[in-house]
Amino acid sequence: MISIRVLFLGPARDYAGTSEIELDVPDASTIGDLKDILAERYPDIGRAIRAIRFAVNESFAQDDQKLEPGDEVALIPPVSGGAGDAGVWVELVDGPIPADKVRTFATGDKALGGIVTFEGATRAEEDDDHGALERLDYEAYDTMARRQLELLARRAVERYSAGRVAIVHRLGAVLPGEASVIIAVACAHRAEAFKACRYLIDTLKQDVPIWKKDVFADGFVRWVQPGGAQGEQAGPID
Repeated sequence: MISIRVLFLGPARDYAGTSEIELDVPDASTIGDLKDILAERYPDIGRAIRAIRFAVNESFAQDDQKLEPGDEVALIPPVSGGAGDAGVWVELVDGPIPADKVRTFATGDKALGGIVTFEGATRAEEDDDHGALERLDYEAYDTMARRQLELLARRAVERYSAGRVAIVHRLGAVLPGEASVIIAVACAHRAEAFKACRYLIDTLKQDVPIWKKDVFADGFVRWVQPGGAQGEQAGPID
């Protein structure tokens, strides 16, 4: 037997009823074997297993990857958003995003004539049963999220010849009207800048382990799934 650490992130924490466990699995077990073990132990995980991605030591893993003693395995449900060199800035922040700094980062190079920014903010909403949306709560698998943001920024540099890329995502509580993510891209031409910015926000939602929950005025909370679909209802906050 070998011992591994299993992290249940975002909605997976609710499915399992815990945030992490130490688990002994047979020698030569794979991610596929681990899925079977977890699906049997946690029925809600089993029902969602096809939609959950697995990461081993902060890198996405396939079913045939073998597990080693001491591995850290993270369950990453579908996601609903550091530092680099002079041309790349990625960061996760607690509290308001410094929007002016993000925009300033993308400007100033006379060779980069196309500058595009995207700002995603919390929308004001009303629920028939639970009243007004009070806030969104964001959380992340921090170290892996930073690594994935850095990777996305590098890809934008390579694919679209971006000279400057900034991606700053907020964690914690974000009130209606406040920004949860700001992206700024500077390229030689506007077409490439628009493409790069769209690529970054679309791929961020797919590949960066950041989740959000709706929190309503009456204390009711629910995970927000990609595309705006609602997850399992979690009930009021204690």
